[in-house]
Amino acid sequence: MKRVSFILVFMFMGFQISQATTYFKSHVNDQVSSTMTQGDLYAWEYDVSVIGGSAYLELFVDTNNNQVLDDGDVLLIAFDQTDGQTDQDGPPPDSSDVPDGIIYSEIGSLGFPPADYLFRVTDDNDSSVVVGTLHINAPANVTSWIIGHVTKEGVTPPDSSLSYIMMEASDMDEEMGFWGGLTDENGYYSINLPGGASDKQWGVHFMFSETQLAGYITQPDSYTNIDIVTGNNGPFDFTISMPATYVYGDIVDEQGQLVPSNDDGSLENLHTYDEVDFNVSEGHFKVGAVFSGDDTVDVPFQLNFWPISLIPQYLMPNTWANPAYQLTLSVGDSVHKDIRLYSTDTTLYVQIYKDGEPYSTSMRASANNDSVGQTYSWTDTSGFTALHIRNGYEYGVWLSTDDHGNLDLPTGYMLAEGNSQSGIAGDTVVFRLVPTSSVLSGKISFSPGSEVYFDPNQCDVNASDWEHNYQGKIDGDSLTYRIDVPNGIFSVNFNSYQHDFLSMPVRYENITVRDSEVDTLDFELNYAHARLVMKLVNAPLGSDQYYTDWWSINTEGNYPYVYEASANMEADTTYHFKVCEGSWYVQAPYFGENYQVSPSDTTVRVTENDSSFYVEFVYKDLTGIEPKSSLPTSFYVKQNYPNPFNPVTTIEFGLTKQGPVTLDIYNIKGQRIVTLVNGNLSAGIHKVHWDGSSYASGMYIYRLHTNHHTVSKRLLLLK
Repeated sequence: MKRVSFILVFMFMGFQISQATTYFKSHVNDQVSSTMTQGDLYAWEYDVSVIGGSAYLELFVDTNNNQVLDDGDVLLIAFDQTDGQTDQDGPPPDSSDVPDGIIYSEIGSLGFPPADYLFRVTDDNDSSVVVGTLHINAPANVTSWIIGHVTKEGVTPPDSSLSYIMMEASDMDEEMGFWGGLTDENGYYSINLPGGASDKQWGVHFMFSETQLAGYITQPDSYTNIDIVTGNNGPFDFTISMPATYVYGDIVDEQGQLVPSNDDGSLENLHTYDEVDFNVSEGHFKVGAVFSGDDTVDVPFQLNFWPISLIPQYLMPNTWANPAYQLTLSVGDSVHKDIRLYSTDTTLYVQIYKDGEPYSTSMRASANNDSVGQTYSWTDTSGFTALHIRNGYEYGVWLSTDDHGNLDLPTGYMLAEGNSQSGIAGDTVVFRLVPTSSVLSGKISFSPGSEVYFDPNQCDVNASDWEHNYQGKIDGDSLTYRIDVPNGIFSVNFNSYQHDFLSMPVRYENITVRDSEVDTLDFELNYAHARLVMKLVNAPLGSDQYYTDWWSINTEGNYPYVYEASANMEADTTYHFKVCEGSWYVQAPYFGENYQVSPSDTTVRVTENDSSFYVEFVYKDLTGIEPKSSLPTSFYVKQNYPNPFNPVTTIEFGLTKQGPVTLDIYNIKGQRIVTLVNGNLSAGIHKVHWDGSSYASGMYIYRLHTNHHTVSKRLLLLK
């Protein structure tokens, strides 16, 4: 499973740093103190110059222990905080949602290694600066610890560049917090562990890689599922190396002007899913690319960026779903790529009711438009919030109860209209919590060994009645789920956000409930540990009548009691599937009777010890004739393919002459939710992709309009 960047993990533990104007205080075990023991309860406090203001906080290791910030001190992390902002997504929050001119952040048990630290807070309003100190002592009785060694390419120890790199250990259940250790000038480190650590599995990785190791590649990225014993554990060694390939650039607004962001992002290899995190400093970033084996030429990468600190002034760009941020890289490349943000200039409102009364429990409301980006805000005690958006666009709006996207509603309640609506500037999108009529439930089990990788926050189970989508949360302890639904007929699906788990069955279909509960909808999960690459050689992609951008494969057996994996076609005509153990039936896409393919299908046997497979299908044109011109002889609009789809489908249409074209997607109520095309298109065959990952399962309508034709067809999103 891919490791979430430390800043995001850190925020869930309540830790983060900020700015101040006149003072900085440390609270240790609820007492004001600048000295603590590793593992004590910790909080910090500082003031800002204006009520509701913000500050920039930096955390350093005081390397010479002089309690003065000087050039030799090592920066660990830096971020913004805002007075009264309690959102748990991004920097550590102010513990109070009431703006009062004071930022107080409860960190909880702080496992920073024994050392001296310095906090520098810079007020955003008047640029005043205050510096605070903190000394951490080692615990009196340490019974378990982790050791290791960090080496750096081109560096011969002892060397100062190997010093003060902070390493992190945390239990895999995230119940005992994080514990740290600092490297010395030879790269050696030791991490003290708390009492009871030997009863759990732990992991080890770099703590502040985005800041301390910016521009470097680390191997391995982390160690996981370490069985801790009393005494010494390890060694767990890491290597830091300079990458041969870089992506660098700036964060800019819609006018091309620099936005001085201090957020983080990642660069992901789409073949191997290896990911390198990076830190953005004052709007600039640089990140290295990781290649695997001989796969070093024209490899697809995805650039991701989460400017959480810039909300609500800007929208977060949809880099993860935007082809503009998919790069093809080869070893030795140095690629410049700016990331564009759109500023906000208006608002969209959300109101939540429960039994007709304003809902007092805070929920996260999110809005997204594929073209300009995404934002979020938490509702207040009256169930209300304002989402800052950009005018002129329509947004999909949905709710969640945590920062992972989970929706945990009160037992016995559901969202009357499902968890997907739309709105434009000035609208108030209303969500109504009403008593449920029926329940769909079941239990999660695992193929042997898969459970150790499972994170319930990265998965869910949902039900669709072809019009609305109802989400269920998986309980991490009992591994059960419950979906409160109205009476009706449903399809029930397991979803893994990272596609790291495959389910058997693939889905349950036509489940009927009427004032009742169906509690037998169980899923067995298998960890997708292997990669299967399918390549099409000489495929007639320029003239095909059949859908090839998206493909699925499944294990042998009776559907739906099989495992199924899907993938999009890459630019090099390959599909990269995540697969688990089993006999996978792989069938070549069909391009019509004029094209012969060899082989037409194959079966790949995957075991728990396998990591990668390669399947090649070679096509031959039996006519020996070059494909005809793609200019159609008459206007047409094809049915989307695939249909049903999840999450991407293609709409193909042919134009005999150039002219204005609009292509819109509507929900079943006739409300336009997204415009895919709006402009002049040339004569020819056009294929437009729609990614429905931000929308609920159900029936939608696509409508294509020209000066002479209007065609509407239905399409089914089935997650």
